[in-house]
Amino acid sequence: MRPAAIALVALTCICAPAAAQTPAAEIFGGYSFVHDPKNDVSLSAGWIAGGALRLSDWLSAVADASGGYRTEDAFGARVRLSAHALLFGARAGARIGRLAEFAQLLAGVVRGSGTAFGFTEATSAFALQPGAGVDYPIARRLAARGQIDVRFIRNKPNGNEAGYEYRFAAALVYRLRGSN
Repeated sequence: MRPAAIALVALTCICAPAAAQTPAAEIFGGYSFVHDPKNDVSLSAGWIAGGALRLSDWLSAVADASGGYRTEDAFGARVRLSAHALLFGARAGARIGRLAEFAQLLAGVVRGSGTAFGFTEATSAFALQPGAGVDYPIARRLAARGQIDVRFIRNKPNGNEAGYEYRFAAALVYRLRGSN
């Protein structure tokens, strides 16, 4: 019994520091602003949410969902524009001092829609989104994030031209249990 107890204590002492070195996962959510320079349209009422699963000290798998909205009056009608994205990919990160910097490459689908005069037109397209950001720690498991992304949107067979958008985001990041 005594050797088993010693082995258990030794194993616990070895595994605990190793588990503390690599954050297991994080969730994030906040505000996003999307700008389409080609059409000079900004979606200033937006959100971002997602999560990341740490694969190694520097690499994470990422899921990112976002939406952006705009409503304005034009030609005597209320026009509503929206864009939603669901993207997945990889993030590489490093910590320099208190800040945690990252770069990521995500791919997925973007769906845009517009409503005017009671009619809605919507289209979906493939998107590739490289980006970069920085996390500033607020508490042990909480950080503030700032990031910028460029979303490249593939053209559709129905004649929609390819385009790109800039996305600026500010979010809170919560590192889940087992995270630094």
